[in-house]
Amino acid sequence: MLNRFPEDIRSQLEEIFSDGRKFISLLWITDKRSSKKVRFRMNGEQEYLFDEMRNHKRVIVLKPRQIGISTVLRAYALWEVYVTRDPMKWGVISFHDRSAKHLRRMDMQLMKSLPELLHRELRLDNATTAEFADTEAMLGSFTAGSRGGTRSFTLTSAHLSEFAFYEDPEELLATVTATVGEGQIVIESTPNVPGDAFHRLVMGAPENGWRLVTFWWHQHQRYRMEAPKDFKRTETEDQLAQRHDLDNDQLFWRRSQIATLGLEKFRREYPGSLADAFHHASSTYFSAADLDHIEPVHFTDSRRVYEDPHEDDVYAMGVDVAAGVGMDYSALTVISMSTLQPVYHYRNNEISPTEFADVVLQTGQMYNNAKILCESNNHGHVVLYRLRHMGYRNLWRCVNGKDWTTSVKSKLDAYETFREYVANQLIQRLDATALQELRSLVVMKVNPEAPRGMHDDMAMSLALAYRCTRDVSRRKIRNARRSLMDELLSEVRVGRMRSQPSPWKVNT
Repeated sequence: MLNRFPEDIRSQLEEIFSDGRKFISLLWITDKRSSKKVRFRMNGEQEYLFDEMRNHKRVIVLKPRQIGISTVLRAYALWEVYVTRDPMKWGVISFHDRSAKHLRRMDMQLMKSLPELLHRELRLDNATTAEFADTEAMLGSFTAGSRGGTRSFTLTSAHLSEFAFYEDPEELLATVTATVGEGQIVIESTPNVPGDAFHRLVMGAPENGWRLVTFWWHQHQRYRMEAPKDFKRTETEDQLAQRHDLDNDQLFWRRSQIATLGLEKFRREYPGSLADAFHHASSTYFSAADLDHIEPVHFTDSRRVYEDPHEDDVYAMGVDVAAGVGMDYSALTVISMSTLQPVYHYRNNEISPTEFADVVLQTGQMYNNAKILCESNNHGHVVLYRLRHMGYRNLWRCVNGKDWTTSVKSKLDAYETFREYVANQLIQRLDATALQELRSLVVMKVNPEAPRGMHDDMAMSLALAYRCTRDVSRRKIRNARRSLMDELLSEVRVGRMRSQPSPWKVNT
């Protein structure tokens, strides 16, 4: 690659290309305070992370907001892609499309900020990809959960941005790990909720093979604001100052941020310790230990089938209905009454309540006319009306003949029924998305619910399905279990007979 440059500067360029710090010093970035273009001079945190990435293939970064971690990660990726002679594929993945596009623009701005002499021809330059014409080395951006996603490429390295906010982080990490192989993976995120996939990775390091890099707000020199002369520390501030050697300007900045964000949000967005990072004002409904025995099952489609219906089994279904406008999901879960395990899920946030009613009907019929518990609140009444209009009879009703209405009391009843199954370790495996929703549930006041910006639709359909199991005919369940046991014994007998030698001899 050096042959394309004037001979008198090749040795100088070789030195720059071999030293990432010198290469990065050629770049220009936009200073957030002044909005002016300035030379990229790495701060202490960026220098430290740069060294960690040079020395470790698996790095997980727990960070506060706005200390330039994403910037140094993109600069590091550009350096590696620029200087390699191989067709390296460096992918950055974000949790939504807007963020992915922002990271893509950052890549291009950094690339264009190089001295004009170092500009190289791009074979591809579009909304997601920049690929050099000579080496085919690539910088690509993806959205977590997008169709195709990283499966469309064979990545050699990956940067997973704001990992804690992915819809299905464990599945995506498994996919990335498989495609990257021995290449580098860097995960960076602010914390989200206790017990989630990011939390478990952080707490498992380094035994799980990940190098944990933490940055606390009080280590970042820009997090300070000139304190007034009459500033007086509170008892808590005085303790923090002694623990972390803080001055009044740092404490005053902290106090101002708390006044704006509130203490709980400040602790999550600007953690000062692991306890801060994964603290939540409300307790999680399930502890990590409650769900550890459940095996995650990874599906990719709206229809998620654990097992096909058995002709002798009896089934219960829970149905949670949304508007179908791309926000909350309509979800259903089917439970086998013989095994008390989930056998089927459906999840879609773009299906109308009327169309969803058809899915509920078809699924109920497929699973031996399952008993269906569908809430009558809001869009649920559309589904119930259509099910009755189409002649479906096995619908849940309470003792006074009314449909299920989700209230504070009834919702807690459903979740407590479900939690009893979990506590007794009766549930062996669950869809990974459903399991993630359960891990994220918090109790704000009385009932479990998803933290803001997350979903609990599959969790609710599970709770309704297990609540429905309480009202399935005991006689039907006994008959179904007897039939399945008879069939199992019959299969065992046939197997034994086939394994025994024939009582007669055949002459050949």
